[in-house]
Amino acid sequence: MGGEAPVSLIAVKVDGNGSAPSATGDVVNSAALREQVVELVRRNLRSGDVVAHASPEEFLVLLQGAAQQQGSQVAGRLCAAIRNHAFAGSGGEGRRIGVTASMGVASAPRHGDDMDVLVNAARGACATIGSGGGDGSVVAPAKPGERAGRSFDIGRFIGRTEELTSLRRWLDEAIAGSPRAVAVIGEAGSGRSALLRQLEPEVRLRGGSMVIARAKMGSVRTPYGIWSQVLQALRRLPDAPSRTWHELTNLDAGIPGTAEGRAGSKYRLLEELSEYVRLAARSRPLVLILDEMQWVDDASWDVLDHLLTQLERERILVGVTIRDDPGQSDIAQRRRTLERIDYYHEVRLSRLTRDEVKRWLEAAMNRQEVGRELLAYVYRHTEGNPLVIAQLLRCMVEEQSLWHNGERWEWTPPSELQLPTGIDAVIARRLSHLSPATQDVLGTAAVLGREFEVEMLLASNVGTPENVRRAISEAISTDILQPNYERGGGGQAFSHARIADALVASIPGDRLAGAHERVARALETRPRTAAETAVHFDMAGCAAEAYKYALEAATHAESVYSYDAAGEFLQIAARDSTSPGELAEVRIRLAHLAETLGRYDEAEELCDLAIEWFAGQGDRHRALTLRRMRERARKELGQHARVTLDALRALDEEAEALGSVRERVEILTMLSQTYGRLGESKEAERLAAECVKMAEQVDDDLLLAGALNRLAITVEQEDPRRARQYYERALELFQIVGNVRGQAGCHSNLGIVAHLEGRHDDARKSLTIAISLARAAGMPDLSGMASLNLGVMMQKLGDHERARELYGDALALFAAVKNSELQLYVLYNMANLDRERKDFSSGAELYEATASLAQRIGQVDVEIGAMAGEGICLLEMGKLDSAKVPLAAVEHRMAGLDGWFQGRELVETLRVRVAAAEGRSQEALQLFDAARNLAEHADMSSAAWLTASVADVLHSIDPQLLRSAMERFSQDVGTLGFAELTRKYQDLVGLQARDEAGDSPHG
Repeated sequence: MGGEAPVSLIAVKVDGNGSAPSATGDVVNSAALREQVVELVRRNLRSGDVVAHASPEEFLVLLQGAAQQQGSQVAGRLCAAIRNHAFAGSGGEGRRIGVTASMGVASAPRHGDDMDVLVNAARGACATIGSGGGDGSVVAPAKPGERAGRSFDIGRFIGRTEELTSLRRWLDEAIAGSPRAVAVIGEAGSGRSALLRQLEPEVRLRGGSMVIARAKMGSVRTPYGIWSQVLQALRRLPDAPSRTWHELTNLDAGIPGTAEGRAGSKYRLLEELSEYVRLAARSRPLVLILDEMQWVDDASWDVLDHLLTQLERERILVGVTIRDDPGQSDIAQRRRTLERIDYYHEVRLSRLTRDEVKRWLEAAMNRQEVGRELLAYVYRHTEGNPLVIAQLLRCMVEEQSLWHNGERWEWTPPSELQLPTGIDAVIARRLSHLSPATQDVLGTAAVLGREFEVEMLLASNVGTPENVRRAISEAISTDILQPNYERGGGGQAFSHARIADALVASIPGDRLAGAHERVARALETRPRTAAETAVHFDMAGCAAEAYKYALEAATHAESVYSYDAAGEFLQIAARDSTSPGELAEVRIRLAHLAETLGRYDEAEELCDLAIEWFAGQGDRHRALTLRRMRERARKELGQHARVTLDALRALDEEAEALGSVRERVEILTMLSQTYGRLGESKEAERLAAECVKMAEQVDDDLLLAGALNRLAITVEQEDPRRARQYYERALELFQIVGNVRGQAGCHSNLGIVAHLEGRHDDARKSLTIAISLARAAGMPDLSGMASLNLGVMMQKLGDHERARELYGDALALFAAVKNSELQLYVLYNMANLDRERKDFSSGAELYEATASLAQRIGQVDVEIGAMAGEGICLLEMGKLDSAKVPLAAVEHRMAGLDGWFQGRELVETLRVRVAAAEGRSQEALQLFDAARNLAEHADMSSAAWLTASVADVLHSIDPQLLRSAMERFSQDVGTLGFAELTRKYQDLVGLQARDEAGDSPHG
């Protein structure tokens, strides 16, 4: 063996000191049980390691390329796997038993180069464990004849019995083909990730894979950072998906990608990521552990939500850990979202009880009884927090306040102990025991993060390779560091995030800035590290470099549709800009981002600041673009339509003078929207059509998509089929350019068209996609708009409770982004709902508030419809004189308006009903006939609704006219699928039947 790579040998004997029910000697010594133990061990080793029987009572494990430290760690892990597994017993069907094992470790070249020497050393150490009660591992002494001393095994997992039982049950269910998800929630140091890691031996025994990814705490969160780790680990599995992907290569460069094929979008990214995970679980069960989810970005939560909604029969268990800190309202909302998934569970970890701490200490001391005074001291100083207990006791061992005398454990009387109080102080005390050189190396390692690669640490110029290796070895020996094999390479991880935090906090400010710069310089040489590089240069005070990498990171974040993260990186670029020009460029990007997310108040402010710079530089083109963006923001924030109209006309003149066709298309599109708001539908359509022609000449897909979307809006009431064609073409273009906002808007609009055409299943599907896209992309205004449109459909289908719920969601979203126009639409529909439910008093109040807001922002059609709705409610309450007041206002506002518009059915209903109430019967019939003819040419459902809303008036004046109208619309009503309208027509059919039978009082 001389000259070869290091190896470690582990001698293993199964003993009968397992957890209840204890194994009897006969059971322990049975060949069947030993084979079960061997199989469990084999499944938890690397492929190159060897397991061999040395005798009926003993087997040996040879670890290739493993030094003594690694061998000791593997032995400890194997002991835990055996201890926590329930083996099949021989005493009856289904009987499960617990057993333990004694293990001794020897390594070459430390204990010699001859295999016989290693075997004898390992057997001697194993005998030491057996004579001391078994259940544990120890490294053989360096010199022959010395006695191996048992270590203080505080890392042993004890307790959480009920929680572990539940986890094992869910694991079995997942492996049987019923996916499961569980969130383990608790305070820092409660052992959340340690609990989930107890499943690892069981997963391996069942031929499965466990993948662990951990989120990083930081001021800026890398988009999809935790899922990039998952992908890196999954593609190293033997059966990793081998096809090419369109989006995933943006998260993991090791995944083969292609720029061809389907169009990009965040929805497509979520789909691909979910599909990759599902394919990885085809040939073997898969357990995903997502650790410290409270630190991930919003996009990572979106992936989890999407994945869990896609799982059906996959053999997947997803475990997440969440730190239970106060004030986490966003995480609480995410958890509520997950609760709607029927296979999602939550496990909450409390602090350990006094009895649990006692059992833990006694297990760490090899079943030696712990003194009452020591238990009281530990519990008083830790309050049962596992992390604090472990750190306090390790500190006692390191300071020799707790020691093994060769036969038993002893400790300094607690009254004489002078240990610090509090987890941070205890950790600081432990770190002070390390050599200064090790502390320096670990400080830079902590700046890299809780997890780091030795290669990156060396590239940070923290010391020579020999010094770095020595420091890592010292830190591992005191359990400050633990090897991290999750994603391959030479990874290391601090045993807890609080240790890394303490190391960073201990570095003086000037030296800390230098450490951040060294780390940033090292990261510059690595691909796709712009996000981390930007943060470290920012912390180092290197403004120019921080600005450069922050812009690069923002661009990447936008490319994967993580707009919140893009905004965070742009804020770094803003504070690190080195000139007014650089700052102005960042402000433009921030303004575009705010506009994309529907944050129009931010967009307006940013445009104001940037306009000042570009106007001062004489850059008329950039200034014009910013003024147009500012005008859009002001329009969305509720500026009166006439003011917007004047401003846009002036901007169009300037754009024409500059010869900027692109700007003219954008401006004319906004003009079309404004004319639509003012009720001038023909002019709105003319301008939209002109925009489409101009955009086609420019050959700009994004510009053309926006123009087509606007044109479709102008024609959807009169010609839904043509509108659908425009929307579908616009959606295709938005997908080609990867514009998520446009995609979400088109899906929402396609839902409206399907609703108008009576295709309610298609409408629901399109609107649901729109909500998912907008929510995933962090666009509350679009998510709210789709919710509003879905609510309108639910209302017409008769599901009033669902409609009210959707309206409430939409109103909250619109209020959050301060979008007055969209708030107006919700109020209007809420008023319609109350009127339909015959809550006329509430309906009248909502209509009045709607009309007031519509007047303020210049939304003429909504203002007229709201005033008419208020009049109808007052009339239904028997207040004819009061109803005539809004009617007069309606007649005044209707002057000069022609054609059908949304809300006109309310106007015509009020006109007919007031005329009838005042005894002007013939005029009422004439008004109805004219309105019905106008409605039929525009919207058959509106004509049918109008007829039903004045049916009682028609019946009292001219039953024959009602009968003919009924015959005209009854068939159409049945195909529309509107529950409330169908019910009204069914009531009218019953009324006619009674007329014909002579039962009607009007007969």
